[in-house]
Amino acid sequence: MKAIVTDDSKATRMILRRLLEDLRFEVTEAVDGNEMLELLAEREGDVALVDWNMPGPNGTEVIEAMQENPKLRGVPAILVTDETQSERIEGALQAGAKAFLAKPCRIESLRTTLLEIGVEI
Repeated sequence: MKAIVTDDSKATRMILRRLLEDLRFEVTEAVDGNEMLELLAEREGDVALVDWNMPGPNGTEVIEAMQENPKLRGVPAILVTDETQSERIEGALQAGAKAFLAKPCRIESLRTTLLEIGVEI
């Protein structure tokens, strides 16, 4: 299984990488929305973990771009953020996010979320 993680925080990327590797994912990291879209276009990914607030396209814009690209439309995107406003979360889900994970993430919540959206572990 392959995962692509984007977050402008190196510490957050490191945490998500470690959690995903514990679940036996091969992980690629991106530092912003533009790099995330480039990596998704270059590599096949089974799941994308997308930070909400980051330079370049934000998480919702990345997810919208994924939905517009037939090659990327099938890659499930999980929005990872410390935002908790329900209207913003709903907007991201309407844009195409399959799920929402609150920071800081724990392996139990990540595992549950992946299974709920149909990603095999």
